[in-house]
Amino acid sequence: MAHCNGGSSTHTNGHKAESSEEEVNAKYMKSLEEPYRYHTQVPGKAIRDQTIEAMNKWLGVEQKVLEKIKQLVTMLHEASLLIDDIQDNSKLRRGQPAAYLIYGISEVINIANLKYFEAGKIALELGSMTTAKNVEKIEASKIFHDWMIKLHQGQGLDIHWRDHYICPTVDEYIDMVLKKTGGLMMLAFDLMFIFRDQPETKLTYDAGRHFLETFSKFFQIRDDFCNLWDAKYIANKSYCEDLTEGKFSWVIVQGVIKERELGTTRIMSILKQRTTSNEIKAYCCQLLESLGVKEETCQYLQNLEKDLFAQIETLGGNEIFKNIVNLLSPSRITLAATK
Repeated sequence: MAHCNGGSSTHTNGHKAESSEEEVNAKYMKSLEEPYRYHTQVPGKAIRDQTIEAMNKWLGVEQKVLEKIKQLVTMLHEASLLIDDIQDNSKLRRGQPAAYLIYGISEVINIANLKYFEAGKIALELGSMTTAKNVEKIEASKIFHDWMIKLHQGQGLDIHWRDHYICPTVDEYIDMVLKKTGGLMMLAFDLMFIFRDQPETKLTYDAGRHFLETFSKFFQIRDDFCNLWDAKYIANKSYCEDLTEGKFSWVIVQGVIKERELGTTRIMSILKQRTTSNEIKAYCCQLLESLGVKEETCQYLQNLEKDLFAQIETLGGNEIFKNIVNLLSPSRITLAATK
């Protein structure tokens, strides 16, 4: 009679019952990573990498530490996009089908979460990589976790407003942007600041925070504008995707507020439909334009652009940051033809 034998380490064919962790990883990890590789095979604008390099002109972080911070931020950014596309039901990312449409929701969520934890491990390791004095490993880890919480709070607000049809105030919207869009930039800045080694810099912590908050507003509001009116953006995503998603972007918030003053609800009603009709989307864009939202947003972006250039000069100049702001200038947006 056969008996269960807890001490046995072989199957009936004589092979070992368990493979080592290294063997399992070697066999399956490449497959598990495939959705992430697919997603990253078409590179983004790398604005965050450029921002980190630009900030380092003021902070002087050791290159090996800087590269790890860039790796950490890139990993978090790409993983968050994988999750965003699921939460937003996006069909395209950088001109190709979103990863979850190819590999399924479960696999994509898992690899994105895995990348979050890998990024956290890098934060833990940063403290042992630097020659800077009085830097404790726990400080880098605390910065990482504090900003991960804020990033998810920002994303949560964005989703909550969308799913419950709540139009935020302008101040509430800006607070969300500083958490969600500004979070990764501020995470990088906070890490860089504790590893800084640039005694001649004019950049104080508060000045750096203020500059990045201004840049985050500029970056996100420009993105909101481009979603409805930029030809290149539409080609890489889809036509007015924010309207199909039901998203309360900057331009939508401004439009809803203006309609409240008029006693109408057309924009809010369109948003609730989650429309895929290009004709309805085009009508909404025309409505926003007639309300002055398009022109006012362009003007606001131009004002933010001027403010950024002024702050750069106050902080002693920075050619990399000037190039980044120039690249994102509202004057470079190619307006889409009316549908």
